[in-house]
Amino acid sequence: MIYAKFIHLYTNWFLLRSRRTRSITSLRLRTRKPIMKRIIPIILLPLLMVLAPLCSFAVTFPDKPPSEHYYVDTAGLINPETGKRIDTKAAALLGEERIPLYVVTISSLASHDAVTYSIDQYATALFNHWGIGWQDRNYGILLLISKGDRKARIELGADWGRKFDYQAQQVMDELIVPAFKRGDFAEGIADGVRGLDAMARGLELPKAKAPWWFLPALIGGLILVVAMIINLFKTGRSGWAWVLLAALGVFLFFIIRAMLSNTGSSGGFGGGSSGGGGATGSW
Repeated sequence: MIYAKFIHLYTNWFLLRSRRTRSITSLRLRTRKPIMKRIIPIILLPLLMVLAPLCSFAVTFPDKPPSEHYYVDTAGLINPETGKRIDTKAAALLGEERIPLYVVTISSLASHDAVTYSIDQYATALFNHWGIGWQDRNYGILLLISKGDRKARIELGADWGRKFDYQAQQVMDELIVPAFKRGDFAEGIADGVRGLDAMARGLELPKAKAPWWFLPALIGGLILVVAMIINLFKTGRSGWAWVLLAALGVFLFFIIRAMLSNTGSSGGFGGGSSGGGGATGSW
């Protein structure tokens, strides 16, 4: 009887102690929850930033074109005439200088699961994936255009070093981007290939084409200025007439300057790799 009573008292004491322990633990957990909510994102963010580049296995690339072609147009920017011009230029450059030149258009980086890549990173990865050039002569050239991202990249093989980056940027800013801004992708690509061909051969880069209306506007503006000067001298007027003439002259100056500096924002072999050189542009 005494033993049974002792067991009963011990059981009640144990249950009471268990309830108190659970309530204290629950209270501690409730106070810790807000702290953990703050700490977990702080821990996970750097971890995700480290792991994101490791997911590059999911990135896809366009297939390399057959040996007689030097462009891949998945974005539909190159018409048949421009395609022939690219093939002719690139074939001659490869045969005469042993310098491979390729043009690739894509609809967007996201279309190739490269959302974590910049245009520069994707161009480098594509260049190395195709192995443009040779290990003993690493002078490959890749022109990549991403229409949806409104960005383009000229990627150069490792043997170019960084000394041709300035010329590549000139080709991008003066020949490619201005045409892209006008929506004429085929012309911009053709002019870009022409400029890269000249750069690879050590020739002077071709000049950018002025818009069709530039010359008529310039001639008309000059005629208007001359006519106003003659009229001012004949009538002997002064004051606001000369101010108007000066304003017209300044207006013409800025038109000419804008046209002359129409630039964008600034960027059968294998084994070649990119050295990170080149140029980037956007429109």
